[in-house]
Amino acid sequence: MSDARAHRVLDAAGELMVALGYRKVTIADVAARAGVGKGTVYLHWPSKLELFGAVLVREGVAVGREHVAALRADPEHVVLHRTMRDSFLVIMRRPLARALYTGDAGLLGALASDTKIGRSVVGESAAHRARHLGLLYRHGLLADDPATDPTLYYRLAAATLGFFLGDELAGGAELSARADALALVVRRAFEPADLPTGDALAVAAAEVDAHYSGLLDEMGRSLPESPQEGS
Repeated sequence: MSDARAHRVLDAAGELMVALGYRKVTIADVAARAGVGKGTVYLHWPSKLELFGAVLVREGVAVGREHVAALRADPEHVVLHRTMRDSFLVIMRRPLARALYTGDAGLLGALASDTKIGRSVVGESAAHRARHLGLLYRHGLLADDPATDPTLYYRLAAATLGFFLGDELAGGAELSARADALALVVRRAFEPADLPTGDALAVAAAEVDAHYSGLLDEMGRSLPESPQEGS
C-alpha cells in the first residue's frame, strides 16, 4: 500500500472511531470510507486492533509535534503551567486526542491494553512522564523532586484531569478561559514561587525538545511515512 493510501485508511478509521466508537467499526467500514478493499487494509495492518492502535499512535505523534513546535517558537512553553495550557487547548480540540488522554473506554475499547502498539504507547508515556518531570525539577521548574516524591505525578494528574473531563462544570466558559484556569492551578500547586527566565529557560527547552523529539521519532517508526516526507 502506498503511504498516501495508508494515511487515507488511518484518516477513515479515525473518523469512524470518533463517530461510532471502536467496537462498532469494522474493517469493511474503514475500507469503504477510504475507497480501498478490505484485503488492502489487511496487507498493512494484520488486525482491527493493530489498525486502530496505529490511529492512536499517529494522533499522539501529531499532538506531540504541536508541542515541540510551540516550544521551538518560544522557550517559555517549557514551563509546566504553559505546557499544560497548550496541551489542554490542543487535546480538547481533537476528539481522538481527548479520548486517548482521558481513557474514554467507549471510544477506545481495548486498544490501550490489548494491542502491542497500545501497550507500547502506554509504557513509553509512563517512562516519558518520569523523565520529563525530573528534567523540569533539575532546571528549577518544579517545586518538588519527583525522585523523592512518588505521589507527584498522581497529584498532578488528579489536579488536572478534571479540566479535561468537566465540561458540565465549565458553565459555558470558553476553552481559552478554562485553559487559563488550568494553568493557574498548576502554577500555584506545582511550581516554585520564582521561575528561571531567559537563557535558563532556553537550556531547559532544548533538553525537553530533544527528549520529546526522540520519543516522537520512536513512536513514528511504526507508522507509514507521511506523503510530504517522502516527496
